[in-house]
Amino acid sequence: MLVALFKGVFALLALLIGSGMILWILYNELVERQPQYVRPPLAGAFGIAPLMLAFGWYWGRDALTALRRR
Repeated sequence: MLVALFKGVFALLALLIGSGMILWILYNELVERQPQYVRPPLAGAFGIAPLMLAFGWYWGRDALTALRRR
């Protein structure tokens, strides 16, 4: 049960960081470009953010099913 709770916390962190990165990129591309913003040339526009969202979704779903079994 403790492992499922840690997995759930990491899932929430991955979802929050990934969505924050996507929102930051969309803000810089669509609203106003900040001086700190540099678009990565090789990773594409969103970089690793979609992978973080996918892993967060997977870990969160896995943690919820583990908690429901107990």
